[in-house]
Amino acid sequence: MSQILLSGVIVLFSFTLEVITGFGGTVTAVSFITALLGMHTGVVILTVIAMIPQLSVVIRNRKKIDWKNYLIIVGLMFPFLFAGRALQSLVDTAILKRILACFIIAVSVFRLVQFFMSRKKQADEEEQPARVKWYSYLALAGAGVIHGMFSSGGPLAIIYASSAIRDKDSFRSTMCLLWVTLNTVLTVSYAIDGSITVDILKTILYLIPFVIAGIIAGNLIVKRVDNKVFAVIVYSCLLVTGIFMLI
Repeated sequence: MSQILLSGVIVLFSFTLEVITGFGGTVTAVSFITALLGMHTGVVILTVIAMIPQLSVVIRNRKKIDWKNYLIIVGLMFPFLFAGRALQSLVDTAILKRILACFIIAVSVFRLVQFFMSRKKQADEEEQPARVKWYSYLALAGAGVIHGMFSSGGPLAIIYASSAIRDKDSFRSTMCLLWVTLNTVLTVSYAIDGSITVDILKTILYLIPFVIAGIIAGNLIVKRVDNKVFAVIVYSCLLVTGIFMLI
């Protein structure tokens, strides 16, 4: 039971973050939850329960969804989702997670430094149409692989989404719809291959109250955050999740 309580505290914090930013809940929790419950069990549980806060954001902000960018992201990530599932049992996931973590840290530090060193330039850019760099599309392919392996493709997907979607509520709702879509596919695949056992379902039920508390806390906090502060929060969360993945 102590494992469940500790897992619940981690879930509460992580999915409060998910509701605020539209990503980061699973990737923040995955290192701790898998250490407590095991790699495969932890990933399956997080995949299923993550859809609760994600769906709550989608429902509350459904009119803000950026359908064009949603379809671009899904179209590039989806084909690689099952590649990640296949690689889950073939590669050393610990090494892959560390490489990914270093990349995430590098990107987040670069964007934070860029933000604070060029505030005026950023203000000017906000008046212009969003521009997406070529490497952002490659990042989406990588995000599909990572999401298939760890249900944690958020940091790589954010490299594209943060450039393409500037409005805070649009960003959150679009990203959460993406995760609901991909996690539904993964959950169905877990159900088919027998990964969702009775014990896992019991653990999910125990953790749901913590998820709901995270949703409430996240909705209270996000109302006080404007778009500029939101950008800093997004990249700060990326930095923190990258560090967590190195633990």
